[in-house]
Amino acid sequence: MQATFLDAVERQRTQPIAPSTWSQRRQHLRALWKAVQAHESDILQALWEDLGKPEEEVRLHEIYPVKSEIAYALRHGRGWMAPSPTPTPLAMLGTRSYVHVEPKGQVLIISPWNFPIILTLRPLVSALAAGNRVILKPSEHTPATSKVLASIVASALPPDVAHVVLGGPDVSQALTAQPFQHICFTGGTRIGQLVMKAAAEHLASVTLELGGKSPAIVDATAHLGDASRRLAWGKCLNNGQVCIAPDYLLVHADVADAFLAQLVNRMREMYGETPDEQLANDQRSRIVNAHHTERLIGLVEDAKSRGASVMHGGIWDRENRRIAPTILDQCTPDMAVMQEEIFGPVLPVLRWRTEDELQALLRLHPHPLALYIFSRNQATIDRWMATTKAGTTGINEVILQVAQPSLPFGGIQTSGMGRTGGHHGFLQFSNQRSVVAQRTRFNILPLTFPPFTPFTRWLAQTVQRWL
Repeated sequence: MQATFLDAVERQRTQPIAPSTWSQRRQHLRALWKAVQAHESDILQALWEDLGKPEEEVRLHEIYPVKSEIAYALRHGRGWMAPSPTPTPLAMLGTRSYVHVEPKGQVLIISPWNFPIILTLRPLVSALAAGNRVILKPSEHTPATSKVLASIVASALPPDVAHVVLGGPDVSQALTAQPFQHICFTGGTRIGQLVMKAAAEHLASVTLELGGKSPAIVDATAHLGDASRRLAWGKCLNNGQVCIAPDYLLVHADVADAFLAQLVNRMREMYGETPDEQLANDQRSRIVNAHHTERLIGLVEDAKSRGASVMHGGIWDRENRRIAPTILDQCTPDMAVMQEEIFGPVLPVLRWRTEDELQALLRLHPHPLALYIFSRNQATIDRWMATTKAGTTGINEVILQVAQPSLPFGGIQTSGMGRTGGHHGFLQFSNQRSVVAQRTRFNILPLTFPPFTPFTRWLAQTVQRWL
């Protein structure tokens, strides 16, 4: 098995290199979208089988974003490829300078299970737009969807352009040991560190999207109805299995009770009046597997044992891998639910009253993939933007920053490095080659060549002083 897929990787690597025109890249992108359309029913069925995803979520959050990303690349890709001229200083008069973008070469994309279509195909779009050869390794935790992805790519693209490898952690480990020029990985921080170590063996560049604990701050000026509606949706989307889902809530003590009451009402509006109805509602995805189900149950039980109160939910169905949307009030930083990324429909709530209290809580997890601010005070928003770090930020919004192709998407330090999406994704998969070209044989540079003379010294002093 291993020899077979490594042979496929080697065959792709050793294919003769030929210039990649925009016409060829455009053809690949169009073929990819046609293949997605042709496999639409297979995608819907596979995601229901793997995750219990409702059709509406699949169309809105898996298929449509692929269309949007491809359309954006088709609209702008020719311009991205064009040489980008830069100014020429007087000291280099007689030359012209520009940036030439070229493919990095053969790249590896390792994608996760939570949004397996978009998080596999979005980086593929960037890699194809940049003219690379691509090996894709989708997640083993969504086997039906991974098989569909393999069919999509095989029907759209020749194997020397893109090829899907299926398998588990041993396959990923074998792939990352290969001499790729770039590796794009989406997943947990611990595995991301291993990927980065493997890439370092070949000095390959990396794009790492690693998630983390993304806080949502609600201050006393926030529009509580609007904030509760967005946070309820953002926390329950894909049953909380979203890398930029609001992971924990920091709400001002003066509005906490009123806000949490509205948050509970929003969950009732979306999924049913009672936690039992919400638990059985098939418009919510399932937890991916039994291991993660037990992990989430353990987080809730630990929080309860340490003094948290279950304000809503707190029930589960192990057999069907379902957990009702759960709000845990009166949480403290020592609880397990505040120590790790939750990745499920459990929302711990911490109350704050002073700015110092808030900043101390934010410093516990200083580099989130996303940070959400709900406030109507612009000075407060500006201050929190200036005093925090995050890969992405939503102001009186959640999640939407990942759906905007013109925005770079990625993390900072423990939540990742590099950017995906649109032009920024294109550049991640490109080598930006700097070029200086002679325009005329007559310029001042040869006057500075040895042997040095009094005139050379005068010229050097003049250039240093005036140019």
